Amino acid sequence: MLSEQEAEEVKQEIIEQIESTFPPEKIDDAIERVSSMNPKELEEFLEKNRMLNEASSESNPECVFCSIASKKIKSCEIGENEEALAVLEINPISRGHIIVVPKKHSDRFPELAERLTKEISEKLKEKLNPKEIKISKSKLFGHEIINVLPVYSNEDFNSERKKASLEELEKIKEEIEKKSEEKIEEPQIEEQPKFLWLPKRFP
Repeated sequence: MLSEQEAEEVKQEIIEQIESTFPPEKIDDAIERVSSMNPKELEEFLEKNRMLNEASSESNPECVFCSIASKKIKSCEIGENEEALAVLEINPISRGHIIVVPKKHSDRFPELAERLTKEISEKLKEKLNPKEIKISKSKLFGHEIINVLPVYSNEDFNSERKKASLEELEKIKEEIEKKSEEKIEEPQIEEQPKFLWLPKRFP
């Protein structure tokens, strides 16, 4: 059975998918139903909707992370390579909380995804100036992901999550990208005209 922490993480991801894909008039009701489930009810719901399978197929719907990786769910992308996508967490623990999602549905983390995680961690250290970066692997819906968490005071992966609006996430994204794009311009050395110095001639 799912632990309390796992259940909360799963609920947050389902809610994110609901908000991105459901008709507006059905969103509130669906979120209320998911939020009220205990871990056992949630696991039964996942099994019923075939969301606990180790791999998706044509007969099974994509898990929420496959939908993020395939960009069917709108997200604030921070980095990408051939095997993984890094996006800002919509229910972050801290400012700049990022998840790295492999593009293929798998319970194994590919090498290029590990590399992207390292690159993102270095970028967050440089641009957001946290005390440290914590990294945690987890597997939900049979899909391996990595959480990259900037720590500013004493946050950890059990800390409270807060809902972030798309506008708030976009501002963080802009800040990171703006700073990343800024380059120190090399001083321009103007070429001085060359004068040939000749001694002054006296008659």
